[in-house]
Amino acid sequence: MKKWTLKCKSKPSGNKFTIEKGISDEIAQIMINRSVADDDLDMFLNPSLDFLRNPFLLKDMDKAVERIYSAFSRNEKIFVYGDYDVDGVSSTSIMMIFFDNIGYKNVDYYIPNRLEEGYGLNTDAIDYLKENNADLIITVDCGITSVNEVEYAREKGIDVIITDHHECQEKLPNAVAVIDHKRPDCDYPFKGLCGCGIAFKLIHALSGDDFYKDIYKYLEIVSLATICDMMPVLDENRIIVKNGFEIIGKGENLGMKALIEVCGLVDTKINSSHLGFALGPRINASGRLGFSNLGVKLFTTKDTEEAKQIAEIMDINNSKRQEIESDIFFKAEELIEKNSSKDDKVLVLASEGWHHGIIGIVASKITEKYYKPCVLLCIEDGMAVGSARSIKGFDLFSALFQCKEFMVKFGGHEQAAGMTVREEDIENLRVKLNHVADYSLSNEDLIEEIKIEYEISEDSLNLEFVDSLHDLEPFGINNPTPYFLIRDCIVKSRYLIGKDKNHLKIGIEKGKSFECVGFGMAHLSELFEVGDSIDLVFKADKNTFNGNTKVQLLIKDIRLNKTKSVYKHTNFFGEYANNVLSYCERVINDNNSDCANSHYPDLERHSSIVDSIVNRKNKRVENIAELFDGKNLFIINTLNGMFRLFSDINILNNEKIEFIFISNIDKRDIKGYNKIIMYDYPNNLDEVYYLLKEKDENTDIIMNVNESDFVHLMRKFSNMKFDRNKFVKIYKYLNNLSIGEINIGELVENTGVPVISVLLIINILKTEDLIDFNIDLENGTINFKILPKPEKKVNLEENVIVKKISSDLDGFIKMYGLD
Repeated sequence: MKKWTLKCKSKPSGNKFTIEKGISDEIAQIMINRSVADDDLDMFLNPSLDFLRNPFLLKDMDKAVERIYSAFSRNEKIFVYGDYDVDGVSSTSIMMIFFDNIGYKNVDYYIPNRLEEGYGLNTDAIDYLKENNADLIITVDCGITSVNEVEYAREKGIDVIITDHHECQEKLPNAVAVIDHKRPDCDYPFKGLCGCGIAFKLIHALSGDDFYKDIYKYLEIVSLATICDMMPVLDENRIIVKNGFEIIGKGENLGMKALIEVCGLVDTKINSSHLGFALGPRINASGRLGFSNLGVKLFTTKDTEEAKQIAEIMDINNSKRQEIESDIFFKAEELIEKNSSKDDKVLVLASEGWHHGIIGIVASKITEKYYKPCVLLCIEDGMAVGSARSIKGFDLFSALFQCKEFMVKFGGHEQAAGMTVREEDIENLRVKLNHVADYSLSNEDLIEEIKIEYEISEDSLNLEFVDSLHDLEPFGINNPTPYFLIRDCIVKSRYLIGKDKNHLKIGIEKGKSFECVGFGMAHLSELFEVGDSIDLVFKADKNTFNGNTKVQLLIKDIRLNKTKSVYKHTNFFGEYANNVLSYCERVINDNNSDCANSHYPDLERHSSIVDSIVNRKNKRVENIAELFDGKNLFIINTLNGMFRLFSDINILNNEKIEFIFISNIDKRDIKGYNKIIMYDYPNNLDEVYYLLKEKDENTDIIMNVNESDFVHLMRKFSNMKFDRNKFVKIYKYLNNLSIGEINIGELVENTGVPVISVLLIINILKTEDLIDFNIDLENGTINFKILPKPEKKVNLEENVIVKKISSDLDGFIKMYGLD
């Protein structure tokens, strides 16, 4: 089960600055959750290009500009050396667009073939560039770890300028300039630029005053790279992406237009998801399959027909990639199930025949499914080329650095990396990586966390709210898509949709109706039935059908809130059934509650707490976080109260709370608590007096109830009340079976008798020697046999349990004035 974490545990609210700017509480709270400073509100909501920083704040930028200007003056041959992923292709493209824009012709680019050369600078490529008269190599999105390769280029008489954004190792390459905001001696204020963002800063520095005149030639592409390389969408990245989204597909770049067309997104307002899940994968697919230059050709062509042809080829390559990816994923899962190391904190999987270019995507999917860091390695001729992905809290680059003796080479950053390993060192790498993980990852870290903005009111979920969420776009790392929580929603309909029936569509109702869709979430349908109540984490969106636009909730996760079929859910049923069985046992043993046998004349009968309970003048607590502050005791009395409490426990990640059914309250020392919190009304006045008498003087009693909770208490007593017809139904059903094991759910469903009645009736029948049974609470089953009928007719109304229930019902009616 995933961990739900509320960023704000009270009602959403803004502050005086957001109020002055007319920002709603719901939107303001999201900005507060992202730590947007009051002074940055204008920049966050209206990120102007004027806020872009001086590129010369980057270490070595002046050296790079000087060397490139020198190359211009001497008409030297320049090669832009890129990478095959979206970031590398985009970086290369904007550099080539820049050189074309200023009219410099003696320039070309080189992107290594992923399948034959791998990532980064390599000596064979340098030899090729030398043969083609290279004087200067400018790396983009690579090079920061290429110490030996840069030295090799220098020996060949080629100067190198490094522009990169990946983590630095102990030694920097001896290049003319090394531009990487992550180098230890670089004071650039923002460390979240992608490789294309660094190239963009280089263009800024080279362009001088003309930069803003030509900036829209680059913004579409830099936005794409920033999102696809999963960079934080804050600071300069927010400026780049927000402005890029305004023109993407509508700007000058013919390739971007063609790509959007082949993705079926013409006339669609482009957002981060479109870039990350539609445009980006098509560029990546070609690079992964060995067609490294296609992306640059797409973004640099000036021919509309050529752009369309390239985009169509990319679309075909993406389909091929999906097929290969599916095959590798299936085989990787087989390895996990068969492998003795499947319980490792870091999954290290290796096989022959896996496609070098696709394993990175599969590693991401394995990490997403199992929520563990994953390394996938493709073995070929005694060497293994690998790709790795990580989870929050596990610095992959740092972990690999501690395992460097087992790798030929490696590189990357906190969340993703690549490496080359000798086949005989794969097991050593697995053992060492997991040794590192044992120190840095707890078992709790391996539970996926969903961060939720706040619990939202159904009244706030309208089209105006959904539209206002767009002001916070673009979403991405550090400005994530907002997820919200709505609780206690009744499921009105449930369908599996899609060709393979792997998507979930449900209709829910809470005050008003909502349509909810969960893509790839068919498995969640097993958690609930129509008529049950659920808690839902979702993204707010809208859907237009037949000209009618409505709010649509895109499902992130679901939990059961309450169910009419409690016997199907062992975590709920065990607690509830155990309380009913305990009640019967105490009655049988004539061990009535001390509450019922004690009187407290020293207490004022009409104290304020008693008055509020008897007259039901209570409201539920709005800020549930307050209920879990300190050492508190929670008291429940009905299934509804138990469901509500468990729902609160779930969203506050507090599994150490103490709770008890009120019928057992006299068996517990209730001193030493800060608060006693009632999730249900009590059964009678004696229980209230007992609480007031036995608690500490400073312990507050909080009634977290409303009138609907009282209705549930009345329903409980109604189901407990003696009803001969219910006894007949249960006894007849069991008598027909005579002996054996039966599921409690079968009894409930086939007789129509409520579960609390079933539990009471079988205990009453046992006390009258009509049946014998043992109950398995964990599996929800009864092992029973029918006993010989007694000679004397049984008067069930005189049964000790029946009489106790009747007495309790009288106390309930008297307390609440229901007679």
